[in-house]
Amino acid sequence: MTEVLVSGIPAQAAEIAAALRARGADVTEVTEVCDTAAITAACSGKTFDSYVQLAETFEIQGDSAIERVRHFYADGVLNRFTVLAAVLPALVPTANVTFVLGHLPPEVATDDDREARRALTRVLSHAARADMPDGRLTIRIMEAQSPADKVAQVALGLDPTRQEVMERLHELSYADWRVELLGLASVET
Repeated sequence: MTEVLVSGIPAQAAEIAAALRARGADVTEVTEVCDTAAITAACSGKTFDSYVQLAETFEIQGDSAIERVRHFYADGVLNRFTVLAAVLPALVPTANVTFVLGHLPPEVATDDDREARRALTRVLSHAARADMPDGRLTIRIMEAQSPADKVAQVALGLDPTRQEVMERLHELSYADWRVELLGLASVET
């Protein structure tokens, strides 16, 4: 049975946990993600094949836009790093890690901000791979509006899009495979 850890906003965590359980996974939920002790306790003595990190509930503070954005990043977005550091020792080397981005409050919601949060999450992904013994984590970043069933598929490595790409790459000659793979890499960067 696949062991999955889900952390984040309680309602969303419950919805995704239900979708994972419907696919046969054993799910541990942690909704107090600001409490590192709660994360550590949930991971104690367990090994997870997959980790889904959702957004957390966060209230913007500050009198100016600069203060609100600083608070949002310093105490909100960057908490993803602290939480993943607590979870990482409990993950198997080949674990699937799925980050689901959150919704932004209107006072800080811009396209640039969304891309900045995605970029920071990519940095976190690279750091997590560097901290794993062999760096074979599969990491995906999904949008906040992603349906629970789609998040469950990705968390379990059953993402149809990924499967289709892998099957197509498997059927190609080396020269064609290399062109296809380099094309995929340039889209991501």
